[in-house]
Amino acid sequence: MAETFYGPWRIVLTHVNSHFAQSFVVSGSDNADGRYDVAFGDALDIIVQGSAWQLETQYFPFGGPNWQPGDVRRATRFEPKHGLIAQLDGASRPPGNGSGAFNNLTLVCTCLDPETNPIPADNPYDFTIPEHG
Repeated sequence: MAETFYGPWRIVLTHVNSHFAQSFVVSGSDNADGRYDVAFGDALDIIVQGSAWQLETQYFPFGGPNWQPGDVRRATRFEPKHGLIAQLDGASRPPGNGSGAFNNLTLVCTCLDPETNPIPADNPYDFTIPEHG
């Protein structure tokens, strides 16, 4: 199943580990539509822009005639130095088919929209509690 993103994002491949061929497909973007084939040891870092676009992980099963959508788990977090991050962990199986591990593919997607990530510097407040002696 495709994941939808809005605005500019940086996508970094951080992990590939599978006996199946792996890829992900970007569609509906302004600048980066296409299939990105990845394999163990590959490095990939792309910027995707567009008002609304999709990213789908895929795998090529043994004996299969075509690429198949992969199962994906999305986790979202906010890191003060980096901003809004969506991590996509993929599995080489059909979406919703089992509860196994999501350890075949990891993409870390960081939002580049300055309105979403407005914190350019460290927190200016000091929360140190002074010691009394």
